[in-house]
Amino acid sequence: MAQPDRLPSSYSHDGGARSAPAGAARGEGVPLQTKSDGVGGSAGAQPPGDMSERAAASEPRERSGDHGVPASERVGASAGAQPPGLEFVRPYVVSWNLTYRCNLACEHCYLDAGGTPLVGTESFADRSELGTDECFRVIDEIAAFAPECLTILTGGEPLLRRDILEIVRRAAERELWVVVGTNGVRITENLSRRLAEAGARGLSLSLDALDPDRHDRFRKVRGAWRNTVEGAEILDRTGLPFIVQTTAGSHNLGELEAIADFAHDRLAARVWNLYFLVPTGRGQFVSDVTPAQYDEVLASLYRIQRKYDGRMLVNAKCAPHYIKTMLENGLPPARTYSGGAGGCPAGTHYMGIRPNGDVTPCPYLPVFAGTLRSASLADLWTSSELFTGIRRRTQLGGRCGACEMNGHCGGCRARAYGMTGDLMAEDPLCTHTPGTFAASPLLTRVGAPEARPAESERGYGVPASDGDGGSGGAKPPGLTIEYGPESPTTIAWDDAAAARMKKIPAFVRGMVVRAVEESCRKSGLDLVTVEELDRIRSRMPTPKMFG
Repeated sequence: MAQPDRLPSSYSHDGGARSAPAGAARGEGVPLQTKSDGVGGSAGAQPPGDMSERAAASEPRERSGDHGVPASERVGASAGAQPPGLEFVRPYVVSWNLTYRCNLACEHCYLDAGGTPLVGTESFADRSELGTDECFRVIDEIAAFAPECLTILTGGEPLLRRDILEIVRRAAERELWVVVGTNGVRITENLSRRLAEAGARGLSLSLDALDPDRHDRFRKVRGAWRNTVEGAEILDRTGLPFIVQTTAGSHNLGELEAIADFAHDRLAARVWNLYFLVPTGRGQFVSDVTPAQYDEVLASLYRIQRKYDGRMLVNAKCAPHYIKTMLENGLPPARTYSGGAGGCPAGTHYMGIRPNGDVTPCPYLPVFAGTLRSASLADLWTSSELFTGIRRRTQLGGRCGACEMNGHCGGCRARAYGMTGDLMAEDPLCTHTPGTFAASPLLTRVGAPEARPAESERGYGVPASDGDGGSGGAKPPGLTIEYGPESPTTIAWDDAAAARMKKIPAFVRGMVVRAVEESCRKSGLDLVTVEELDRIRSRMPTPKMFG
């Protein structure tokens, strides 16, 4: 097996592997005109990314473990809550590429998946895959080290694995929050129900153009557009939640708002993610949008968010510099990750696993700390040079290091690496001039630990956004939603309310708990009940997100 790339102390690397966000993998190029109920057939790979909205889109189900457990053990105390003062002790989201196999041939695939690889660098040389028993062992490791972790099973096309239902079932049994990234080609009503029965919380689908021929050319397989649309219609009928993902590029810059309209009106999507290309894998060959054009896309995204406020969550993915657009429009930053991670969770809250077991801080970052075939997940996360180094966000280079928004943004680490070879360099897509918003009352520095206010001093209202620049209502100036560890409860919860909180992914649960308790305190309540949770949710400007 090829040895994982190791990084020198500067954390730069001369490998040429690069990748793109909403990519499906390269397939055999056969026309895709029919569907089959079998698992282990065909579908396109969805790139992972921050999965807050993917989890938000899924409809939680009761789990037997929710009952008979004291509320004090279930709210704010489970899912590996961090001891005070410790940061980054565990991942909250794991994106796991289960296979290189795929039935599409997307030109921007970050994994270079499919039968005809195009990337010849060492980072992409080992195309072996973990077997079923090895996958079970990895699932058990994730569950032990990162309880209730949001676990994205993607590819390639994960539905091409004959053991996919077994893998989903094992992960769900270990109480991981399981979602599946697929292009929808293989989705049938029967398979949708089987995935739900196995424990999948939701799926993600890709739509990259309104014109079927243009979408199919981008995905390199005839019939891909029709299969995505039919897959979404099937999921809507069967009730398995899904999100729609689009990658911005020269092929669709003029129709992004129309694609969002189609996702909402025709596909009944509850979440639409707009991905910004990361030049890695095959994506290095199709990076065809300039920084100025990306600024135009961010401005368009802002308009789309306002249009669908309260009806569909709209998110910028792999674009932490969207904070600039929000500030330009008089809104405070929507999200930051705890511990000074800023807007990029790579290696701080998030990690990726390749099909062969190699571990990376981000699926779009083809640099590895080691392999799960010979090392433990806990050791790689906690002690590897790669993971400990990428967390030094106060040591970023260029404009990212000098920027007043470092604690909220920090740029995309995978894009910095893909375009410069140095994962600590500035994000080349960002056009911001450091200092522009230094005096802005909307900007509250919560990044560096020394600058973060005490827990009791932070404002946490009812969440108005799912983060990532989501489509919720505007927050009061200075209020920033932080994703990360849970915190102890400060008022009492009845058992039913505590059980409902267990249905929320671990990495956002602390934020939701704090928001609920603050709302109850303002209402003079000393007990959180299901009825009060319903009242709080009814006042939220976003669509129903959690059970």
